[in-house]
Amino acid sequence: MDKLNRLLIHLGRFRARYTSHRNFLIFLSFVVGVVAAMAAVLLKITVQFFEHRVEAMNNWMNSNWLSAILPLVGTGISLLLLTRFFGHKLNRGVGFIIHNIITNKGRIEKRHTYGHILTSAITVAFGGSVGLEAPIVATGAAIGSNTAHDLRLSAKDTILLLACGTASGIAAVFNSPVAGIIFVLEIFLLDFSIPFFIPLLISTATATVVSQLIYPGKFIFIASESWSMKAIPFYILLGILCGLVSVYISRSVDFIEGYFEKRTMNWKSWLIAGIPLCILIFFIPGLYGEGYSTITNLLKGEYTSLTSHSLLQSYSQHAWAIILMTVLLLIFKVICSCLTISAGGNGGIFAPSMITGGLTGFLFAYLVNLSGIYHLNTPNFIITAMAGVLAGVMHAPLTAIFLLAEISGGYKLFIPLMIVTAISYFITRKYVKHSVYHKALVERKIITDQSVDTDHF
Repeated sequence: MDKLNRLLIHLGRFRARYTSHRNFLIFLSFVVGVVAAMAAVLLKITVQFFEHRVEAMNNWMNSNWLSAILPLVGTGISLLLLTRFFGHKLNRGVGFIIHNIITNKGRIEKRHTYGHILTSAITVAFGGSVGLEAPIVATGAAIGSNTAHDLRLSAKDTILLLACGTASGIAAVFNSPVAGIIFVLEIFLLDFSIPFFIPLLISTATATVVSQLIYPGKFIFIASESWSMKAIPFYILLGILCGLVSVYISRSVDFIEGYFEKRTMNWKSWLIAGIPLCILIFFIPGLYGEGYSTITNLLKGEYTSLTSHSLLQSYSQHAWAIILMTVLLLIFKVICSCLTISAGGNGGIFAPSMITGGLTGFLFAYLVNLSGIYHLNTPNFIITAMAGVLAGVMHAPLTAIFLLAEISGGYKLFIPLMIVTAISYFITRKYVKHSVYHKALVERKIITDQSVDTDHF
């Protein structure tokens, strides 16, 4: 420890002599961007590798019993790590980061730099129905925070590098540097300033480049067709529907996770949450894992993939089977996500919100096209609905707009994205006052209603 302190003192003197503090922070933002991007991409590649192996095994056996059992195994291993190895000290979700920014000057313990990668990889690779975004955000925040702490930087600089790590994780996963920056500003309730913005810009741009080098290709799909002015009434209706779906997701998260929070996280809660999770995945295979492959197939027009390995597989050419399976996926995705987390898994509600939104947009467009009233561009409605539900659940409309604009290949859908997200956001705010990230913090009086409201208006 004494040697480390002496090394840091020498490094501090060298830095003060040869570079300004501002330039040093820009350099550190670059480093944090590289490390956070590599951690995020490593996690995504690992999970996708195992998901593809399981999918191949299901195809070979022509059954999905393997993918129905594995989530129980994955959440069980994650539970053992969380309770035995980390001793209940690995905070899941995004709320603890905001808590540390406000109460602990942005200081996050070192175990968060690797703990989320380990537990979430096991959870999702084994089929847990959650997203990797929250663990990636937590890992990036911890990397930035510990970099600043090890170099004995101030609280202000610690929060800055924490924000750089967080934004870089989002940028790396989605190839969306602008959305990464906006996510930090909207969710973490941080004040915007030019000196604060430049390092964020450097770190997210760096993370995006690193991601493209080792994980090339677009994340979802390029929406090649522009939107039609005649479709605006349908986008308005879609915004209302997305708002209602967002309320359903928020209320479901409150109810299910609230029930399990009252119980001790042990093998009993693992079985109580894990067994229903496995049953649901057995009958609705599309609930397995993150679920982005389902949206990708829908964007490509492969609608029959919804019924793959399910009891409805033999009816995949019938419209009623596609509609029924879409409704089941839409209803039960958030339930399976909550059960995965309650059983001891590590993940977040970010991806489930996007998946549910995509299913909402697909169902809406599919029914309208089936009725013959008007022909809608289905991929456009899938993408805009993903933004609408994400905006409602997170209470972060700007993040949703720019994220889906970037990952869909451009800004052709910018106006429909604005319409759908605005309507969805205001409907959700009417019935759900706080986002899933801020609700617990407001209830514990760590942040106030005014601080959240000021951030959005």
